[in-house]
Amino acid sequence: MKKFIKKLVADVKFADAGTGHRLNEERAPKPGPSSASAPAPRRPPSASAQSAGAAALARFEAANNKQNSGLRAQQLEMKRQMQRQASEERSVSAMSTPREPEVIPQLGLKMVCPICGLSCPKPEIAAHFESCLEKELELKPLETTCTMIHTLNKDEEKLAIGVKTLAFFVQNVVKSPNEEKYKKIRVNNAGVQKKIMPLVGGVEFLEIAGFTRIADETDGQEYFIMLETPSIEHLNLCVETLQNSKKTAPTLDRDVKVLQPSVGAIRYELSPDFYRVTKEDLMAEQKRRAEEAERGEMLRTKAMRDRDAGIGMRIYHYTIIRIRFPDGLILQGTFSAHDVVESIFKFVESSLRHPVTFNLITPGCPALKRDSTRLKAAGLVPSGLLNLSTSDQTEFTLLSDELVCKLSDL
Repeated sequence: MKKFIKKLVADVKFADAGTGHRLNEERAPKPGPSSASAPAPRRPPSASAQSAGAAALARFEAANNKQNSGLRAQQLEMKRQMQRQASEERSVSAMSTPREPEVIPQLGLKMVCPICGLSCPKPEIAAHFESCLEKELELKPLETTCTMIHTLNKDEEKLAIGVKTLAFFVQNVVKSPNEEKYKKIRVNNAGVQKKIMPLVGGVEFLEIAGFTRIADETDGQEYFIMLETPSIEHLNLCVETLQNSKKTAPTLDRDVKVLQPSVGAIRYELSPDFYRVTKEDLMAEQKRRAEEAERGEMLRTKAMRDRDAGIGMRIYHYTIIRIRFPDGLILQGTFSAHDVVESIFKFVESSLRHPVTFNLITPGCPALKRDSTRLKAAGLVPSGLLNLSTSDQTEFTLLSDELVCKLSDL
C-alpha cells in the first residue's frame, strides 16, 4: 500500500513538471496570455451618472467645510477655557501667598514672687522663686531654710514627719547637752534615710543647728556630728523657727487692666494655664463621679438635685472678671476659681479714687451678695461681667489716677 501511494505521488509530480526535453536543447518559453483575453476599454460615464457624481461631490465638500468650521469653534472654546484657567490659577496663587500671621494677644497668667515682689509669667515663676530663695539663704540662713522645708516639700505627711524628726534631734541636745550620743547621728540610719535625707532643706537645717557631716575612717560610715555644742538659745530658736514657719508660695497677680470700648475690639486668647488639668483634679473628678453614682441610687428632693447640678462643671482654676463702670470704662482682673465674691468687692474698693457705696450686678440677675460664696458657685468661672451701680454722682471717673494712666482699648 505504501509503494502504491509513493508511485501515485511520483506520477503527480512528473505530470506537474511538464513535457520532457533534452539537456542540450533550449527550453521554449511558455506562451503568454492571448489577446482575446485582454479586458475591453472602459466606457465613459453617461450624462446622468456625471450629474449624480457632481452632486455627491458637492455634498461631500459641504460636509467637509461644516466639519472644519466646527473644529475651529472647538479650538477657540478650548483656548478661552485655558486662558480662564490660567487667570484663576494666578488669582489662587496670589491668595495663597503667605501673609503675616495675625498677632492675637494672649491673656497669660502672672504670679507674684513673695520674696522680691516681682511679677513673672506662671511657667517661669518656679525657677525665679527658687533663685530668690537661694539668694535669701545667704542673708537669712535659718529663716530661709525653714521656709524652704515648708514650701518645697509637697507631701504634707512626709513634711510633718520630717519636721518632727528634725526637732526631735535638736531637742535631745537641748535636754541633755552633755550626752555625746545625741550629738552623733549616723547618716545610713534607716530613719534618717527615710525621714531626713529626702526632705528638701533637712540637711541644711541640721548644719545650721550645729551638726557637721563627717566620714568616720574607722568604720567608713558618715555621721552628723556636733563638734561644738551651740548655745541653748540658738538651739531653741532653731526648733521654734522650724515649727512656726509657714508655707510661702507665689500668689496670683491680678494683672489689673483698665479698658475702654472701641469700634474694632481686640481678640484675646487665654493661655493653656486656664485649662490645664492636674493629677489631683483627675482624682477629684473620679471621686465626684463615684459620689454622683452613689447619690443616683438614693431618693433626693428637687433642692438636692439642683444643688448637685453644678458639681460636674468643667474644671477651671482661674477666671477673668470685668467690672463695667457707669462711664463705660471696664476694670479687669484675674482671680482664682476658689476665690470668694468678697474678694471682688475688695478689688473694686482698692481701685477707686475715693470710697463710695456700690453694688455689683450680673446682667439679667440680681445684685451680688458680699459674702464668702466661691466664684465657681456664683457662676463667674471662667469669666464674668459685672456692672457697677452707685448713687454717687461725679464728673470724673471713679477709678484712681494710677489706673486711668493704664487705659487701653478693648
